[in-house]
Formats: sequence, C-alpha cells, structure tokens
Amino acid sequence: MKQSTKHWILIGSFTLVLALFAVLVPLLFAKDLPKAAFSEPVTVITPEPETGEDAIAFFTPTPSPVPVISTPKPVYPEKAVNLLVDGKPLFAVAGHEVAEQLVRVFLDECASENLSENAILLSASIDAALSTVPADGSVEYLEYDVALNLLRKDRTLIPVRRTAERVEVRTEAFDPQTERTPLLPKGARMFRKLDTPSRTLVYTETLYQNGLPVSEAETLSAPVRAGSAKTELVGTYRLPANTVYDPEAPNPYEGRIGSVPALLSFVAPVREGRLTGYYGLQTGEMRYGVDYTAAPETRVVAPESGTIVFLGERAGLGFVIDIRHDEGFLSRISFGTGTVAKDLMLEKHVNKSETIAVLAAPEGAKEAVLHYELLIDGIPYNPLYYLP
Repeated sequence: MKQSTKHWILIGSFTLVLALFAVLVPLLFAKDLPKAAFSEPVTVITPEPETGEDAIAFFTPTPSPVPVISTPKPVYPEKAVNLLVDGKPLFAVAGHEVAEQLVRVFLDECASENLSENAILLSASIDAALSTVPADGSVEYLEYDVALNLLRKDRTLIPVRRTAERVEVRTEAFDPQTERTPLLPKGARMFRKLDTPSRTLVYTETLYQNGLPVSEAETLSAPVRAGSAKTELVGTYRLPANTVYDPEAPNPYEGRIGSVPALLSFVAPVREGRLTGYYGLQTGEMRYGVDYTAAPETRVVAPESGTIVFLGERAGLGFVIDIRHDEGFLSRISFGTGTVAKDLMLEKHVNKSETIAVLAAPEGAKEAVLHYELLIDGIPYNPLYYLP
C-alpha cells in the first residue's frame, strides 16, 4: 500500500515539473513573440548600428516577393480555333469551317487577280501547311471580315503560289528587197510583193508568289503564217540612144516581151476600134498599156477566160475591171464614166470573147476611149506582143 502511494506521488511530482517548464520556457523567449501575446508591454532594445561591411549587411532589407497577377483568358466562341501556318498560330476564328471558308475565298481572290485578257490560270495553291487547333488564347480572335481584310493587306501571312499562261501573236518583219528591172522606165517604182510579217503564237508561263511575278518562261512557239519580205521593183528602162520620139507615130512594140503562155491566146477587148495610144514612154511619161478609141455602144469583151477579181473605180483610171487568167496573167480594162458593166460580180468566171461591158462616150464626145493593160506576175508588159 505504501509503495502504491509513493508511485502516485512520483507521478504527480513529474507532472508538476512539466507544467512549470511549459510556463517558464515561453517567458524566457518572450522577445520572439508578438506583442499581442503579452499582458504588459515589452521593451525591445535596438542595437547600435555598426560601421563597415557589417553595417551594410545589417541594414540591407530582405526583398519582398513579387505578387503574381493572373490575367483571365479571353472568352472565345465555343468552337473557336487557332489558324496555324506552318505550325505557327496566326489568329483565332470562330471555328474550323470558318477557317476553311476564309482560306478558300482568299485563294480564289489571289488566283484571279491581275490576269490579262489573253492569259489563263493554270494553277493556284497555298504555299504553306495550314491546320487548326482549339483556341487557347495565345493569339488574337478576329471576326471573318476582319481576318479576310488582314490577309488581303499582307499577302505574306498566307503565301499563295500560282501559275498563269499568256498567249500572244508575235510578228517578225523582214528587210525589204529591191530589184532593178528594165521592164519599168527609169525612176518608176513598183511593189511586186508587199511585206507580210511572219506570225507565231507564243505561250508564256508566269509564276507568281504573293501576287508578284517571280519568273517567266516561254513554253511553246507555234508558227501561224510564214512571212515574206517586201519586194520593190525599181525601173531602169530608157529609150535607146539617139531615139527621137514621134508622138504622131510612136513605136508600137516598145518594151520587152514577157513569158509566153502555153495555153492562153488573147484577143483585143474591142473589135470595132482603132489603136490610138501605145505602151511605153510618151512625152516623158510611161504608159503601161494601149488605148482603143471606138464608137459608143461598142461591146467590150474578155480578152481571155478568167475570173473577175476587181470591179470598181480606181484613182487615175476610172472604172476598172480586172480579170485574172491562168499562168500568172491578168487583164486590166478601164474606161470613163457611163460605160455599163454587164451582169458582173467579183469572183465570177467569164469566158474568152464574152461581153463584159458596153462603152459610153463622155458627155459632148462622139467617141469613147478604152485603156487595156496586160500584167504578168504583177509586171505590166506591152499587150501588143500578145494580141493577134
């Protein structure tokens, strides 16, 4: 019984010691506790400031932590996406379908701009990898029209590559050729062949990037028509030396004879008339045909079978009928006003000795005059060499 009593006395003593220790320890370290923990004010002794490096270390304040301000993410439509160009976000739009339509409209506009009338579009494509991801607030959200205008202003945001083909007719003229000929009088000039430049269809392919041409190359040249140089004849013919021209009796066979036709035989355009003018130089001027004088109502016939290739007025000659024969021959018949052509039209075929007109005399005159020229490959020759 005594041992049990001693046991409890030891336990109580130990408990009392622990309680005292718990009270005294806070009192010994009271300067580290806030003032509110005490019933009486506590005086804190501030140590004298020190000098030197220790003083600097002593008065250096401890930096305060920087507060973190969180920015709220912008509120986008539920299906908003970022449009990525080569993996980099460009801007956000309302959804994947909106982005697809935006790119399609932009591509169509780029494909058709600045195409000339003779150019066609071969291809147009986006020259970058495009994709979309759900919008995460990292780029600006744009409405459809704003995004499209932005792409129009800065063509480099979404690069476009297109190829167009232009077709044009390229002409190439030739240097004229000059031939001197005794078939024309000295000083006379005549074009046997007019300049006909060659024509070639040229296909040119142009590559555009971001709306600007970067390269151009010809892809095909197709000849359309072969050209030829202009041929000009310059006359050298003169009357033989010591020749005295008699206007009352000119030489009927002045000039040279041309090629002899194999199947053609010519007749005079009028049968009831007389020669009143000859081929050749007369009073300083060259006469390229012969003249017939006949009574009014005299029939004019085709000197040889052929096709009417000209029918109408011609300066200096009056009313003209040109008949194209075979072997390069052409008859040119001209007369004054009043003469009536008989049922003629261009490209009509007429037979040899067929009536083509009826002569009419000028007002107040008793006779009519007809002028006849014979050309071989465009050069006039003396018709009398070919008439019976």
